[in-house]
Amino acid sequence: MNIDTELIRSYLEELHISPQTDEDGDLIILQEADRDFGHDVYIFVVVRNNYLRFQAGAPDYKPAEGLDPLYMVNRHNCRRMMPIATVRNGEIRMEYSFLLDEEVSKEYIVENCLKLTIGNIWRAFVELELPDDK
Repeated sequence: MNIDTELIRSYLEELHISPQTDEDGDLIILQEADRDFGHDVYIFVVVRNNYLRFQAGAPDYKPAEGLDPLYMVNRHNCRRMMPIATVRNGEIRMEYSFLLDEEVSKEYIVENCLKLTIGNIWRAFVELELPDDK
């Protein structure tokens, strides 16, 4: 199976996720702020050369006073395997990629790539400021 943006869009729509498209044709998923995390999270889904990449940020989010973004992302990366937290241009980002160059099922892409990654990106932002003992 050759993955492309339209295939991933169709899987997302089956999950009742309606992505937007940016000027490059990449998909954008908006996870709206709620009481768990009070900032919108934008997830860009990029499909190129058999890679399925997720790049996410919360543009309005700023760490609480006294919290160092580099310390926060390092702590996150020690606690969790996915997504990978980074600091880019002073903003905390979450990223993860899958190489899908072998035949995989629709169920694998939906369950292990889309649902798992999107859910984990949200949880990562929710848990970002948890103290070390949590």
